[in-house]
Amino acid sequence: MTTVWEWFWQVLALFLIIVILKKLLFQPVSDFVEKRRQLIAEEVNTASSQKKQADALKIEYERKIKDINREADTILKDARAKALTREAEIIEAAKTEAQNIKQKATEDIKLEQEKVKDEIKTQMIEVANLMASKFVQSSIDDSKQTQLISEIIDEMGDVQWLS
Repeated sequence: MTTVWEWFWQVLALFLIIVILKKLLFQPVSDFVEKRRQLIAEEVNTASSQKKQADALKIEYERKIKDINREADTILKDARAKALTREAEIIEAAKTEAQNIKQKATEDIKLEQEKVKDEIKTQMIEVANLMASKFVQSSIDDSKQTQLISEIIDEMGDVQWLS
């Protein structure tokens, strides 16, 4: 019977060792594994939420970039339109100024022509006076008159440019 008692004590000792090991080792290890599992689950959830936030930020930034590009295009179009308008204004001002210069030059030419005409009239009057005085000084016959006219024409010079 010693073997039964030994066997009984060995089973009881084994049972006690299993209970003690369960309390001392198995329970802390299973608690550690459970805590680790929960920590990993939290990290996965955190990573998932951060990825969603990152995706949302990426979408928002892409939208903002598109808005900025659209705004830049609008600004460039406005600047081009203003430049074209300014160009047209400058061209119109230049045309107006050229027209004014042309008109002023035409007026100056007319004034100069009037001045020349007045000078010619004065010279013609002087020539006529000279001719009249020479006419009075000498008795005129046809040969004398022809000679007198030739002299006057020579003194006047070529006046064909006036016509």
